[in-house]
Amino acid sequence: MNFSQKFGIFCLILITVVYVYFSFFTKDGFNLPNRNQEEKQETVFDQPEHNEPENSEVKVKSDIKTVKIFVTDAKGNLRPVNRKCDAAAEKSCFAFAVKELVSAPTDWEKKKGLSSEIPQSTKVLSVREGSNNILVDLSSAFESGGGAESTYIRVKQLIKTAQANTKLPVYLYIDGKQADVIGGEGIMVKQPLTERSLDD
Repeated sequence: MNFSQKFGIFCLILITVVYVYFSFFTKDGFNLPNRNQEEKQETVFDQPEHNEPENSEVKVKSDIKTVKIFVTDAKGNLRPVNRKCDAAAEKSCFAFAVKELVSAPTDWEKKKGLSSEIPQSTKVLSVREGSNNILVDLSSAFESGGGAESTYIRVKQLIKTAQANTKLPVYLYIDGKQADVIGGEGIMVKQPLTERSLDD
């Protein structure tokens, strides 16, 4: 074995020793890689920000309540129909009922012969609910057109819808003013709204 061969073997041994030293020895002594530690580090690294659990989903709970509104049948009689109010999404199921009344009937209800005397152009300006009463403010379109009989029926629709969905006194306002007289025929309305509000 000549010198160059010996030198080559020496270099190979030296490289092997250096590799083994830096791979398995530290200043604290002999230390092999710990598989559990590696897995633990990977788990920490994979955690989402803000310490939220992985695959977390925000579940929105719904609280469905049935409200009742009143429309007219083919004979002009008032009939109740139900609407589903998601109390978790709506600020008020009473306000929801009033809005549904103003927009009624649905296409399906129309096919069943149901209708409404409330003009389609009517808008709900506000529904203010207090601890002692509720104020329903509708646009002036509510009292326009249709004659005395139509006006009478639409007020009855509102009265029955209000009574079906709250025990609090309900007051009707038109364009921000309390509606004591409605329509061109001057139908008197006693407030708050009750079954006797339209009695002479």
